[in-house]
Amino acid sequence: MAKYQYRRQPFYPLLRLARYELEDVDCLVSWSEQQRQAREELLERLTQSDEQFVDDVAEIDAFARLYAECAVVALWRCVELFCKRVIAQALGHAEADGVFKNKVCCEKLMKLGISESTLRCAKSVNKLRLLNNAVKHDGYVGETLAALHGWKQRNGKEIGDLRPHYVRLRPLVERYMDDLTKRATRYFTMRKPSRSP
Repeated sequence: MAKYQYRRQPFYPLLRLARYELEDVDCLVSWSEQQRQAREELLERLTQSDEQFVDDVAEIDAFARLYAECAVVALWRCVELFCKRVIAQALGHAEADGVFKNKVCCEKLMKLGISESTLRCAKSVNKLRLLNNAVKHDGYVGETLAALHGWKQRNGKEIGDLRPHYVRLRPLVERYMDDLTKRATRYFTMRKPSRSP
């Protein structure tokens, strides 16, 4: 029975795999936050000079920024891999080439009758994409990220602490994936079966 179900709805195992990957990112964030808190508690117990204290606090802040940036990049990686897997399942592996470029991904989704911009939480996932690009390619708030609401005044400045962004975007990514799964399944079940000659 399960074999038949996955042939009729082949995207749900992909969604399950994506959820496992999202949980792995959550574990990374949780572990990193525990490490940051442990460092802060240790620092509070130590008696040291003000100069050394300032250096240690700056190191803890740098660690928090780094793990938050890693979490944002890993979260975007989950989205990219999920989209690639869905497209490969629906259209074939050859069609999934190049989908790590946003424009190509949107074009491939259109072949499934899915306009990426109409997916649930698409604007938030796009913001995640731009955050990922800023972290990986710029290291600061660039023009594309600054074009979004709330980022204009930070154009050219450090990205800052991305922990609140991760917390806000994480459930929205899952909603996006859920909607993509439903729409891809609809495409898969409504397409006409090909006839063999």
